Amino acid sequence: MNGEEKGANPWIDLSEKLEERALYLEKVLKEFIINVSSANLDSLLKENRIVFLYFTAEWCGPCINFYKTFKDVATELLVPRVAFGKVDVDAAYSVADKYQVRHIPSILIISDGKVVDTIVGQVSKDELKRRMSAYVGRASK
Repeated sequence: MNGEEKGANPWIDLSEKLEERALYLEKVLKEFIINVSSANLDSLLKENRIVFLYFTAEWCGPCINFYKTFKDVATELLVPRVAFGKVDVDAAYSVADKYQVRHIPSILIISDGKVVDTIVGQVSKDELKRRMSAYVGRASK
C-alpha cells in the first residue's frame, strides 16, 4: 500500500472528518433560527421549554434591522430546550393571528406553551439580552 493513498494516514482522515463536521456545524448554526408556520409551530412548542418567536415581514424596515440584533443575542443564548423562531406575518398569518400580534417587530416569549412576555418594537441589544436571558435560565430547570 502506497503511503500517499487516501486512508493511509489516519491524521489526514481525521483532519478531513473534522473539517467536514465543522462545515456541517457552521451550516446548522447559520440556520438555527427556525422559520415558523402553522405546520411546525406545535412541534416547536412541544420540543422546547422556552421559545422566542420573532414576528416580522419582508417589507418592514425596522424588522429587518432589528433581526440582526435578535440573531446576535440568540447566538449567545443557544442552550438545549430553547428555540428561536422567525414568523413572517404575511406567510404565516394564522400564527400571528393566534397570538394577536398587531405590531412588528415583536418577540413573543413562550414558556411551556404559554406566552409569558412580549417585546414590541426595537430595543437595545443589552436590553434584549437582559430580557431573553432571564427566561433562558428556566429551560434547564
